[in-house]
Amino acid sequence: MKHLRRLMILFSLALVVLVMCAARSAMHRSVRVPALEGDARTLLRIWITGSPGGAQAWLTGQLRQWEKRHPGTMTYLRAVSPEELTAQGSVLPDVVLFMPSDLDDPTRLFTPLSGTLDAREELLRAGRWRGEQYGLPLCWGAWVLAIDGALEPGSAATPAPTTLLGRPVATAAPSTVPGYPLSAASETACALQSPGGTALLSLLTLLPAAGHPPLPQDFAQLSPTEVYRAWQSRQCATAMLTTGQAVAFTALAGSGHGFPFRLMTPPEVITDQVWFAGVTPDAPPEAAALLSFLTSREAQEALAAQGLHTVRDDLTLYASGFSAEVEAAASLALSAVNAFLPARQVLDAAWQAFSGGSSLSQALLPLM
Repeated sequence: MKHLRRLMILFSLALVVLVMCAARSAMHRSVRVPALEGDARTLLRIWITGSPGGAQAWLTGQLRQWEKRHPGTMTYLRAVSPEELTAQGSVLPDVVLFMPSDLDDPTRLFTPLSGTLDAREELLRAGRWRGEQYGLPLCWGAWVLAIDGALEPGSAATPAPTTLLGRPVATAAPSTVPGYPLSAASETACALQSPGGTALLSLLTLLPAAGHPPLPQDFAQLSPTEVYRAWQSRQCATAMLTTGQAVAFTALAGSGHGFPFRLMTPPEVITDQVWFAGVTPDAPPEAAALLSFLTSREAQEALAAQGLHTVRDDLTLYASGFSAEVEAAASLALSAVNAFLPARQVLDAAWQAFSGGSSLSQALLPLM
């Protein structure tokens, strides 16, 4: 009797292990969900480790369009940290959307992409690792220099009025673009603030040959969010902002909740504000089809509603304003840092260039 009971216990334990293994295997495969009509649907699991400003709103709208056109497919979005994604034994989703330096070894997570990819070569290059295309660029932003109108009382810009949709009305570009107000900025308590990394490399292209104003002790040590907060509260007279932050503050000033300012756009675009997508090995074919849709002309045109920029080289989104200036600069020169480099490597290279330890080209070369 005891022998029979022992056998039954062992059998029960073995059954539990088999069920757990089967469940884990099913989680790694594409999920089939019974629909109300009795048909099976594919659930695409999309995890996000980071994104530029406005990108998630754009993505949500495009996923609605995708699901309408593919009634057999549903999508599920989840925000996770890079550490959660790469944790030992973690269950992988089908698609991962990430920013540069979020991930350091795409070979452990993604399968290489193939076929025709509708994106600029400069951006595709940033998603390659060891000769393979692991990250597909979906959209990008850049860095611009914001200047408080209080530094230039004679020519302080009035914030552009907004339309009913809350977007600034396009204004005519000035015939001559003033440079950086070095003398006026140098007389303020905090003349200039910027994050480190590619923001500094872009800043180098905007500062005058005479150099930069006195810098605060925490210069290049704050995050982009912290720099934006300092700018909003007028704790710094000039600041490097992402184009997403510039769009947000333009709308804020236009609604009467900001202050007069102007933006300087760099003559060339150097950026780490690129949104990439990777596909995991067990993802269903619908995952690659979704990425193809997100880089289609129709989906890319919708980026303009969020102030983002297209990855396609056959599309122009902006007719005027600083977004058009950034777009024009990128058409001349666009450098995007490799998506899988450690953040510290980018920060150190940028600081070397800003502090005069290397040239801009020397700093950029190992980051491409």
